[in-house]
Amino acid sequence: MNISAPYALHKPFFYLGLTCLFLSACAPRHKQFPLAMNTSFSESALNLEDGAWRACRFKIAWPEHLGADGAVDLLLAHSVVQPVLQNQVHHVPWWRFHRRAARDDSGHQFSFLFYTTPGISKKLMSRIQESPVLQELLASKIIERATCDDPKTLRSSRIEAMSDTHWSPALQKHWPAYIMGVSTLWLGLIDDAMTGSPELKDIFIRLEQYRKASAIVTEIWRKEGQHAFFHHLSAVFGYEPLMIQKEIQF
Repeated sequence: MNISAPYALHKPFFYLGLTCLFLSACAPRHKQFPLAMNTSFSESALNLEDGAWRACRFKIAWPEHLGADGAVDLLLAHSVVQPVLQNQVHHVPWWRFHRRAARDDSGHQFSFLFYTTPGISKKLMSRIQESPVLQELLASKIIERATCDDPKTLRSSRIEAMSDTHWSPALQKHWPAYIMGVSTLWLGLIDDAMTGSPELKDIFIRLEQYRKASAIVTEIWRKEGQHAFFHHLSAVFGYEPLMIQKEIQF
C-alpha cells in the first residue's frame, strides 16, 4: 500500500489474551472473502459513460507522542469497507485502498477509492457511513472524521483520472488494474489472519485483534515480499534495470 515517508505505520502489537469465557458476546466470524476480481467486464463497462472515481476517507486519531496505529487501517478495510463492497463488487469495475501517515494536515488517513456510476456510488457511501463499526470508531474517537465525496458531483469518466499525473499516459491508464489487484491481495491476507477470530462488540478489544492480524500480514510482507512481489514484478518486465530516482522508504 502507499505509505508516505517519512512516517511508516509502526506500533507495538499487543496480542489478545482474552477468550470467549470473558466476553459478554462472542460469535464466530463468517468469512465473506474472497472478493471476486471482475475479469468479465466489457470495454464499455470498464469505461462507464457516467462512471467516475469517488472516495471515502477516514482521518485516524494520531496522538503526538505515539506512532500511527496501522491496525486501524486493517479494521476499516476489513470490517467497514469489505462487507459493503462485497454486495456491490459486480457493479464496481475498479476500486483500491490508499494508506498514508505524515505529520501534516491530512495526518493518518485511510481511503477507499472506487470507480462506478453515481447511483452505485451513493449506495456504497450510504452503507459505509451507516456501518455500525464505523459509528463505534467515531464514538470512541479512534476515527476523528469520516467523509465521502458527493456522488452528484460531475467528475471525469477517465479510468486514469486518479492516477499520478506525473506518470506517462499509458501507465496512468493501466495502473488502476495493478493497484486493485494489490488491494485485493492485501485484503485477503487480512481476512486469513482474522480467520477464527470472534466478532467482538467492544471496539477496543476488536482493535487488538486487528493489531495481531497486522503483525501477521507485516511479517508476510517482511519475509516474503522480496520474492513474491518485487522479484515477480521484475520478471514481468524482463528483469530490466529499474531507475531509483530518489531515496524512498518501502
